[in-house]
Amino acid sequence: MFGSGVSQLIPLIASLILSRLYTSEEFGVFTLFSSVVSFLTVASTLRYELAIMLPKKNIDAFHLLLLASGISFIVSILVFILTIAFPIHISNILSSENIKPWLIFMGISVFFISNIQNLTIWFNRRKKYKNISTNMIVQSSTSASINIADGFAGFTSGGLIPGSLSGQGVGFILFLRLLIKRDKRLFKHISKKRIKENAKKYIEYPKYNFPHRLVDMISITGLPILIATLFSETVLGSYGFMLRVLKAPLGILSASLGQVYYQQISEEVAKNKSVINLFKKTVFRVTLIISPFFILILLWGPDIFAFVFSEKWRIAGIYAQYLTPWLFVTSITSPVSQTPLTMGYVKLNMWAGVFSNLLLVGLFYLFANLYNNAETVFKLIGLILPAFYLLLLYWYYHMIKQYERRIHSK
Repeated sequence: MFGSGVSQLIPLIASLILSRLYTSEEFGVFTLFSSVVSFLTVASTLRYELAIMLPKKNIDAFHLLLLASGISFIVSILVFILTIAFPIHISNILSSENIKPWLIFMGISVFFISNIQNLTIWFNRRKKYKNISTNMIVQSSTSASINIADGFAGFTSGGLIPGSLSGQGVGFILFLRLLIKRDKRLFKHISKKRIKENAKKYIEYPKYNFPHRLVDMISITGLPILIATLFSETVLGSYGFMLRVLKAPLGILSASLGQVYYQQISEEVAKNKSVINLFKKTVFRVTLIISPFFILILLWGPDIFAFVFSEKWRIAGIYAQYLTPWLFVTSITSPVSQTPLTMGYVKLNMWAGVFSNLLLVGLFYLFANLYNNAETVFKLIGLILPAFYLLLLYWYYHMIKQYERRIHSK
């Protein structure tokens, strides 16, 4: 949690400088680039990385790591080829001429992010929390340093893309070196047969969790594209900057408490032990940590953004204020969102995810066409969506209660 907190605090502090060096349009280019890369990253592993936590033997988990990494390499190459072959078509689809020179870097970014993700889960399984923590801080520091240097040098056309790529590259190299150093004995036992066996054993992840996560990414990718298309890159930049600032508390939860929760609940469920206290403690701690932050944003968001980042970012504070109820509830739900997977509800979880993300994109599209005003749309989204995520949280709790009854009856 310390590492995640520091790694999220660094870009927050850096934003004090970056907000004065980059325009909202340049933040918009970066937001669009990051959104598309996030979508492609999901496809790059078919979600096999999630299964790394589950095998009893490390050798099986290691072969799942190799499987996920191999798939990500192939997908990254395909993305690289497509962005070279069709840059004009892709930039037109994304409604952004400014992103065209940076499309070639999408494949590289997909490869770095997907493999950092794979290796993070591997080291999470191995309980190497200190190494994960250090890597997050190094990634964040590298990205912030390069972005600030580019800003002062006037190289701002790509927004924050160069810094982001630099941090990802450093993070991947550090994790790869650690893997070779700590687990090199496992490389002697690489077996194609074992890779195929584990691919077949955990086929539910690409079969059910992959489409679920792919639909998840529709909201992450589709929403920025809709904002750029229906409004402008300026609105998208303000929205992206708002998320960048709010990612400090959100990132601490999803990248630290969420990982530890997933590791612990997987371990306890495998032993048929009670997990209801773990669930309650995680939700309680998350709520306790984030409440003061979101109360401040809800009451004084526009003034805080204007004072801290300059007056031109007041509109980002208004968006933050409107979206706070939704972001608050999703922040509570996110760390325990792996609950259905550990309970075996992979297919049902997929359909819940499909509905929630189509709901977000559908409501945004509907309200944008009805009101044609970004502030009104964000206000309505912030008021309606929290109810759905509270129902989702209750579903997780109900699921655990059913599990508790089963193990007690046994």
